Amino acid sequence: MKNPKAAPIPLENWTGYRFGLLATRLGNFIAPMYASRHDLTMPAWRSLAVIARYQPLTAKQLATLTSSDAFKVARAIELLVRRGLIDRDVDESDRRRASLRLTAEGRKVYKDIEKFVVRVERELMAVLDAHEVAVLRQSLDKLDRQMESRIKVCGWEKFLRG
Repeated sequence: MKNPKAAPIPLENWTGYRFGLLATRLGNFIAPMYASRHDLTMPAWRSLAVIARYQPLTAKQLATLTSSDAFKVARAIELLVRRGLIDRDVDESDRRRASLRLTAEGRKVYKDIEKFVVRVERELMAVLDAHEVAVLRQSLDKLDRQMESRIKVCGWEKFLRG
C-alpha cells in the first residue's frame, strides 16, 4: 500500500480527479435539460434511471446502485412518488420494505431524458473506436472491482496505515 520511494502522481493524473471532472462536466451539461423539462434533481433523475433499469427495487438496493446515502435516496423517492413517476408498493410480508417501479408517466419522462442522454453519450464516445470503447469498459470494470474488493473493504484508516 505505502511505497515511500514512489514518485508523486500529478493531480491531473489522479484517476478520481479525472473521473470527477468528466462526470461533473457531463452532469452539468445534462442536468439543465431534465431540470427544465421535467423539474428533476440529479439524485431524482439518477434514481429514476436506475429504477427503470432494475425495477422492482427496494430503497436499499437503489441506494447501493446509485452509490448514494439513504437520505438522498429517500428524498429522491419522495419527489418521484409525489410527481407520480414511480409507485412505492409496501411489501405485505415486511411492511418496512417497499418495491419501487416506474409508472406510465415515469416511463414517458425516462424515455424523453434517455433519448437526450444517449445522444450525448454517443457524441462523447464517438472520439473512440470500437476497440478503445471495449478497453475503456473493461478497464472501468477492473477499476470498480479493485475499488470494491481491495481498497474499500479495508476502510480508509487501515488503508492509510498500510
